[in-house]
Amino acid sequence: MINERIRKMDIGLFISSLLLLACGIVLVYSSSFALASVKYGDGYFFLARQAVRALVAIAGFMIFINVDYHFWTKHSTIAFVVAVALLIMVLVMPQGQAIKGARRWITIGFIRFQVSEFARTVLILMLAHQLGTMGEAIREWKQFAILLAKVLIICSLIILEPDFSTAMAVGLIALAILFIAGARISHLAGIAALSIPVIALVSTSSSYRLQRWAGFMDKAAHRKDIGYQAFQALVGLGNGGLFGQGLGQGNQKYFYLPEPHTDFAFAILGEEVGFIGLAVVLAIFLFMIFRGFRIAFRAPDLPGQLVAFGFTLTMAVYVVLHVSVNTGLVPTTGVPLPFLSYGGMNLIFMMCCMGILLNISSQCSPTAAKKAKFSENFDREPSMGKQQKRRWKSSRAAYRRKGLR
Repeated sequence: MINERIRKMDIGLFISSLLLLACGIVLVYSSSFALASVKYGDGYFFLARQAVRALVAIAGFMIFINVDYHFWTKHSTIAFVVAVALLIMVLVMPQGQAIKGARRWITIGFIRFQVSEFARTVLILMLAHQLGTMGEAIREWKQFAILLAKVLIICSLIILEPDFSTAMAVGLIALAILFIAGARISHLAGIAALSIPVIALVSTSSSYRLQRWAGFMDKAAHRKDIGYQAFQALVGLGNGGLFGQGLGQGNQKYFYLPEPHTDFAFAILGEEVGFIGLAVVLAIFLFMIFRGFRIAFRAPDLPGQLVAFGFTLTMAVYVVLHVSVNTGLVPTTGVPLPFLSYGGMNLIFMMCCMGILLNISSQCSPTAAKKAKFSENFDREPSMGKQQKRRWKSSRAAYRRKGLR
């Protein structure tokens, strides 16, 4: 059964996921060895940790490929309650456990667990399960409001960590899932209109966010202070040129660019592999996004369609945000590049999401879908003369006798 499922899954997506995982390990070492050598006295510090997380991610990847995705959607409501409890737990932890002023992680022994990654994944599974159950009822305001309230709970708790960019991404993905499931445009438009002043208020409610906006609006004037990161990212991309300076040969990681292995992985990659290398990496991402949406289109049921759509959109949103930050198109924010940035929980949950996506692909039946569509067209009585209609009915009867219908 397992071999049959692996045989039926999307091999292109499977290979692409592992390929980006391998590229990510190389990039993490290339971008972090200078920082690791100075800060920890071991140039392999970040590489070793990422390698261990990659092994865990591969194990999760294979498990989720082989467990029916209906199992995860079925238990998603309980997981949602757990996610909310963990998000609250993070907020009530002592401030001494915060990292750079943010309380986003729960530390258990040597494991540091980022709760928002778990919450985002669970929210997508929960929405898919409940939308699959309610069907057309999502067009009713009451049902729409119930699901919207659950989305707002998750997003509000993430904002309080604070992690505004992740909350925005999660909210966008959730609203897109509601739209795909058939929610009324008027309901979604109303929520979008109400969200604009709230987003504006939150994005300007603290001094560090205002500084990011100031640095974004005038990068040249603030290239030595609040706009330093964005400016150095552009310098790194410019240094890369067409073919790059060579893997491991970039200069920005030598303390010119803060967080070179996490928030600015794309800039380091661009400096070392150049425009051609970046084009290849982005082409792989585009291929994976295309295959993910194709799986969503061919999924056997609505929950499968929504899960596949949600996970694929998650990857797309994070890639777009990370690349936009590194190219100066949006204010600086801490969004990792899927598979390639240093970070255990993002890598593990992204690989698990790809595993679920591949499980859905193994249950898709494009041949059956084409046959059903052909049968539907074959049954539709065309406009024709009596003699042609008699031949058509005879052909349809033969078609059914052969067991094709």
